[in-house]
Amino acid sequence: MSLPAIIGAIIGASLLSVSPLWAQSLDKIVEGAKKEGKLKVGLTVRWEEGGKPGAKKFVEVFQTRCPFLKVECERVGGSRERERVLTELAAGKISHDVAVLSETQVPTALQANVTEKVDWKTLGVIAQHVHPDGFGVNYRSQLYGISYNRKLVSDDVGRKLTWEDCAAPTWKKRVAMDTRPRHLEILWQPHVWGREKTLAHARQLAANQTIFERDRTGAMTKLALGEYAVNCGSFFSTYYEHSRSGRGEIIGFKLAEPIPVNLGDVVFIPRGAAHPNSAKLWIIWSLSEEGQKLLDEVEGNGSPLISGTQTAKLVKGKKAAWYEPQYRAKAEEILKEILEAVGLPVVR
Repeated sequence: MSLPAIIGAIIGASLLSVSPLWAQSLDKIVEGAKKEGKLKVGLTVRWEEGGKPGAKKFVEVFQTRCPFLKVECERVGGSRERERVLTELAAGKISHDVAVLSETQVPTALQANVTEKVDWKTLGVIAQHVHPDGFGVNYRSQLYGISYNRKLVSDDVGRKLTWEDCAAPTWKKRVAMDTRPRHLEILWQPHVWGREKTLAHARQLAANQTIFERDRTGAMTKLALGEYAVNCGSFFSTYYEHSRSGRGEIIGFKLAEPIPVNLGDVVFIPRGAAHPNSAKLWIIWSLSEEGQKLLDEVEGNGSPLISGTQTAKLVKGKKAAWYEPQYRAKAEEILKEILEAVGLPVVR
């Protein structure tokens, strides 16, 4: 496959006319990747999702674009796995060419100087997906909504649910929520609900004896079993996974406005990675239209900023509330305030 064909397959041939310098840079990256011949990726996506190809499909499609690379993929999913990766990097052990961390781990990683800084914007990555400080890119997107048990809540009621309803006395003791209610962090921002309204809402959640769950997937299963009537702040991706596995008939889902949107999972190249050019190709491709549509297909996490993804279709014409970088940087402080207002709930 020729260089133009490879680059066109990775990022979309129509983009090549935008910047000759961009195409020139990619030429060099492809040539470097051909010499490297290998790539090891640490991803959040499971090899299979709901019995269907997940990361496996990513690797297979990428291999067709870059047949000169042998790709090895390992799941780096939960907080413990990511802590292990961060600890190893700080100790000088580099196990991946592409790695992933949570947003809250980024300050520690920056302080430890374990990342290779790359000007991703000049390589065609959408600016909103490029993490501040050149750390890496946000490659998974989350839409937050309200899921409900259709046997306990009719669709006529469920389709009209609002964020305010999550704290309404009608649903006392019948609402579940994640221990980290990121949708409330997003609503807390001054340009959305603001601090006072969000904290008042949190206090009402406490009065309603809202149940806080550690595991989003587990909470969705409990919702399906009828332990709760409503689950507020559900990931669309969790609902999508549940539906994709064939267990979705009992669960309804409402994207209440404003729809909280967050760009998560910071993907980066560790400093000293053995195959940096191959890593760049993977990251550029994963943020391309093809890569994001694949992510949408296997997880429901494609970017709303890329037309053609189901998430873009879901938010089109609706009011969305993005987690802005300046407030996302203060996420721990915002969460602390919210949980204090809730009364530091008992967690299941």
